[in-house]
Amino acid sequence: MFNVLKTQSSIRNNLIIRNNAYITSRLSFKWLNYSRVNTFSTHNNPLCASEVGSISPEVGSISSEVRSISTDSPLHHGKFYFDNIYPIKIGSFDIRHRFVRSNRSILEYKIKSGKWIPQESTMPYEFKVESIEPRKKEGGMFVNFSFRADPKLKESALEEIENHIKEHLTENKLVPWFNFQPNKAYIVEGEPFIEDLVQRYPASRLRVEFKGPDIQIESLFYTFRKYGLIRDITLQESAKEPPRFAMIIYSSMRSAASARNCVHGKIINSTKLNIFYEQPLKSNLIYNWMVAHPRISVPLIAAIVAGVSYIIFDPIRVFFIESKITQRFNPQEYRIYQWLKRQAFERILYWNKLSYDPLADISTWKEREQEEQKLRNWLKEPPETFIILMGPPGTGKSRFIEKVTQDKKNKIVIKCDEILNSHTENEFILKLAKQVGYFPVFSIFISMSNLIDGLASAMIGNKTLGFTSSSDSEIKKILDALAIALHDLAPPNSVTRKHQKKSNKSAEPQFIESYDPADIPIVVIDSFMTKDTTERDEIWNHLAKLASLLVDNGVAHVVFVSSNVGIVKSLSKVFPNRTFNYCNLTDAPTERAVNLVNMNVDGYNIEELEEQVKILGGRVTDLRVFINKIRSGQTPQDALNDLITKANIEIRKIGFGDDTDDAKTIPWKGIQFWKVMKELVQNDHVSYDAIKFSPFFNGDDTAIRAMEEAELITILQLSGRPDQIQPGKPLYKAAFAQIRSDTLFAAIMELQTAQFMLSFETAKITKCEEELEKLGHLFVKQEGKWLLGGGHVPASVDERVKFLLARMQKHHSSAEKWQTEVDRLKKAVISGSV
Repeated sequence: MFNVLKTQSSIRNNLIIRNNAYITSRLSFKWLNYSRVNTFSTHNNPLCASEVGSISPEVGSISSEVRSISTDSPLHHGKFYFDNIYPIKIGSFDIRHRFVRSNRSILEYKIKSGKWIPQESTMPYEFKVESIEPRKKEGGMFVNFSFRADPKLKESALEEIENHIKEHLTENKLVPWFNFQPNKAYIVEGEPFIEDLVQRYPASRLRVEFKGPDIQIESLFYTFRKYGLIRDITLQESAKEPPRFAMIIYSSMRSAASARNCVHGKIINSTKLNIFYEQPLKSNLIYNWMVAHPRISVPLIAAIVAGVSYIIFDPIRVFFIESKITQRFNPQEYRIYQWLKRQAFERILYWNKLSYDPLADISTWKEREQEEQKLRNWLKEPPETFIILMGPPGTGKSRFIEKVTQDKKNKIVIKCDEILNSHTENEFILKLAKQVGYFPVFSIFISMSNLIDGLASAMIGNKTLGFTSSSDSEIKKILDALAIALHDLAPPNSVTRKHQKKSNKSAEPQFIESYDPADIPIVVIDSFMTKDTTERDEIWNHLAKLASLLVDNGVAHVVFVSSNVGIVKSLSKVFPNRTFNYCNLTDAPTERAVNLVNMNVDGYNIEELEEQVKILGGRVTDLRVFINKIRSGQTPQDALNDLITKANIEIRKIGFGDDTDDAKTIPWKGIQFWKVMKELVQNDHVSYDAIKFSPFFNGDDTAIRAMEEAELITILQLSGRPDQIQPGKPLYKAAFAQIRSDTLFAAIMELQTAQFMLSFETAKITKCEEELEKLGHLFVKQEGKWLLGGGHVPASVDERVKFLLARMQKHHSSAEKWQTEVDRLKKAVISGSV
């Protein structure tokens, strides 16, 4: 009996505890139906029914109905959707899922351990988890469960189970690492559409299709509001064809995902809801505005690009240019390398270098010591003007300036011939950038920007949007960065002195410089303004402007190396009212040329070579070819004849043209060059003024300058003015003589010369006749008296008439001689017996 009472007391206490917990949970979630009490399962205990009726008055006052579950209650199934289990996948580029474990067994273990759902033993209605379905793309999971309850109480049982789970989530405060939002659980009210479409991702917009009569906005709001804050609900306007639909826009993508998984397939008032994600139209407002307002957007984009370049790339580029100038990363500038070079490399390779090509080091010629010293003195002084190193091709100008500047620590060499040997604009820009150390360079943007500009103009109908880039702008950027780097490397006092000279005239002049002129950087522009470069004129203009800027501000010495005498005129445009420092390199003297050839050929003495070398001259390029021909087995005379023949062909093509069309493109007439060539055959030098004021040029030296630029002749200067004309190179004198010896060609050119002189004399006669005719109109036709001065002819008019008659007689005599010569030459040319 005691044991029975003890057992009843224990059962009663357990029931009281469970009912108190139940009452607390029901009150906390605002249950209003106090007239109904669910029955707890007592596992067929016969004392359960009687003990529940005798529970405390507080319990009896809330509910008089006892909750009971028996094994005869049907088994029901349900589905929960848990949100915020995974990062929601917003696109194919989203990689957050790679950092989250999604194994099903791990989820089941966490469910069983009570992470998201309380222990099954503490859940009412024999709650049991059946299976789990992860929804990784939508960031959640489905939990399938079962429970037992009377069919009449199924809804209230589900509600109680849901409240238990929500309370559990609230107490545990489960917050994942990827978005710091708590987990949420919802009862699935419909039939979720579980799909694994690759290109379909969650969205905050839901398209709710009605399979049945339309549903009002109020009903939709109460159905969908529990899953999150709704921004807007819109019903489809009147449409002829089904299905009708509503558009629901959530403020959160997770709320939309939860609503779709829980409500899809739900039936409301005989209308089934089918829910799909609706991706918003990707209308780029910024892009549309930019296209619609190119006058504002293009300068804005340019300003942004320029700002980014100025802040990020420009300092990097200036650093690399400074490293190029100072040879910061060049191992050849370090002392250990120079010691090894002197003690090992040069001693091993010295004999081979001399035996291979002794013409290579022409900068050590004794004849050039004076020019070398003059150039060194200029580089020791503060920069005041340009230094121009002139000389015919093949005189070793590049190696000469390299020898002079080899000890300078800050120097940069721009080799224009290598830059101009480019096939595309990108290659042109890359070569220039490489020579000055400009890095990084995005030359490919030139082509891309042109393509973008073409596409944009086709889209909006404008001719251009301003994206077009060109090599001209890229060259300017590179040279601007070079100027900044040189300014940073220049001695501060040098730059300051220049600015004081201009801006502060009252400042006290500095008679002693406080810096070493040897520290001033040197810029060598090699092969400046070479011929046949009309397609790259922009490079010459930019280089000249850069040189003017550097010299004018005392930043650096600039040395132009060229064989084109026309550079003086171009440089005078960017640096007017300044005289330039000239340094001229000439060909090797005859004695040195003979010694150089004799050192490189075997089996011939100096006497045998001297005659040929005198004709060949001291041009290094011709000497090298001459030596190679002798080494290949030719005799010196045969080698010389080959060179003369080759020069003959060059002169005919350049000086006279291959045909009539070529002759029209030459900037001089054939008889003008024939006149100069005949004079140079007879004399080593010809007076510049005598040629200029001859009838063939009539005081205009444009054609003479063009011949010099074509390297057919060389103009010698005297006190800064042109004085003498000589062949472009010594070999040309022999070639001129060979062309002159061609009797038929000479007869043709003499015929053209005679025809020109005949027309020249005829024009003079015509001019005299016209003036006499004008004077004749001043006589009275009938009486033959002079109209002015009382009828008498003035003495001055009489003298003028006599002078004109004498000039006519002189020109007429010359015209007769030239006419006789024209007739003779025509017959000779036609007959071919010249």
